[in-house]
Amino acid sequence: MARKKRPYVPKIKGCYECSQRRIDCDGTRPRCVKCSVRGIACSGFGPRYKFLDGFSSRRNSSSTGARGALLADAVVEPSARTSIRARPSSYRKFSDQRRDVQSTWDEVYWNTSDYGPDEGVQGGDAETTTDEDDANTSQRIGHGTEDIDRLLDEYRDGIDDTFSEAIAPEMVVIDDRYNGWRHLILPVARSDDMVMAAVLAASAFHVSARAAAGPPVIDPERLYARAIGRLSERRDLAGRDAGARQLVILAIVVLLVSVMVNGLPDFPIVFQMLESAIDAVGGEEVLADGGEMGGFLGRQIRKMRVYAAPLVSEAAGVDAIVHHARGSFDCLYYYHSLYPNHRLTLDLIAGVRQQAFDMYLRRVLPDDSEARPAASPEDEPIQSFRRSLESFPEGALGEHILIWPTFIAALECRTREQRLFFERFLLRQYHRNRFMNIPLALKFLEGVWSQEERENWPSLIPQLRVFIM
Repeated sequence: MARKKRPYVPKIKGCYECSQRRIDCDGTRPRCVKCSVRGIACSGFGPRYKFLDGFSSRRNSSSTGARGALLADAVVEPSARTSIRARPSSYRKFSDQRRDVQSTWDEVYWNTSDYGPDEGVQGGDAETTTDEDDANTSQRIGHGTEDIDRLLDEYRDGIDDTFSEAIAPEMVVIDDRYNGWRHLILPVARSDDMVMAAVLAASAFHVSARAAAGPPVIDPERLYARAIGRLSERRDLAGRDAGARQLVILAIVVLLVSVMVNGLPDFPIVFQMLESAIDAVGGEEVLADGGEMGGFLGRQIRKMRVYAAPLVSEAAGVDAIVHHARGSFDCLYYYHSLYPNHRLTLDLIAGVRQQAFDMYLRRVLPDDSEARPAASPEDEPIQSFRRSLESFPEGALGEHILIWPTFIAALECRTREQRLFFERFLLRQYHRNRFMNIPLALKFLEGVWSQEERENWPSLIPQLRVFIM
């Protein structure tokens, strides 16, 4: 029996930028809203000229899309642009730009992503979808809401255990009964569908990474999209009480862990979602008043911000390290009173992180900047960092939380022997936790190391678009 032809629907042309991102343009003139809220320079609906001033107009858009105001600085920019060394105030401009372009939670929500509520990754325009595609898609495990609910009922305990046993221990220095990723988040997840969706997404990504070849029992991308859909239902933070706002922040923090576990390139926009949501609730000070959960979230956010910002843009990295690095150590000093016998180790971990911060700032800030750490012999920072790292043998307390500092130090390596040392350390962490951000970080390091001339690597790392922590 012949298949029934689909009715013809004329295509409505939108702006060039939306067409390159394979999303439906809203058609607002002279500039579409979908570009405006992302900080993208919309070309509008007039005639397009492919070449201008020697550059192809296609260079101004990205096939993966610019996913928020922070992404204006997330891509390595043309060399003709003035560097931050010549404009030390540029990170102040970055903060102003973020407030101007996306000042509300509504504007940063997931219309900046290719995901929608209960949808998978969009592979192209809707009009190109064939009947065969529809048939194949419907056969994917966990495609429908009913199917995924049924599978979740069957496998929820196992996925829940994955978060508790494989993810939660990696997020803290000492995995004990005070680990908030287990004893605070999981009880909340069992009573709140939005937080549970985020937890299940992180767990499913981890299970998928560890599984043998073959389709996963539950599609982690669908769980991830499901979590986004639950967030969409609560994006109006202004009309919610403090407890409801705290749950939204918590869900986004867990989603940030999801993109770290799977190495998703959505990291910049999820981080921007977190920053915008924090602004919408009145800042971290408001979160701190939220009892034990508020204190836990505050410590995690201060840590994540300093790790994430340099991966988003050079300007954001400088701003975060110069102004917020001290607060990022709260996660370490929280354990000082709990474990006085480990204070020496905790202080050593803090020293390793500070060395990485100093390496970054020496690369970015001009020589006459007051915030620039004191100069040292060319190879001394790497040698000092390596000696500190060697004091953490395999399996030592705190070794697993030194991934970000090691990644930064590895970018400074000059010799093959140094690079091999740091590569082995990072591989050791990957073989233990199976987080997919580490192989992507190693691949990026190989690319930086292969360049003949030494590049200003702080300007390159935003290309990675992966959360390293």
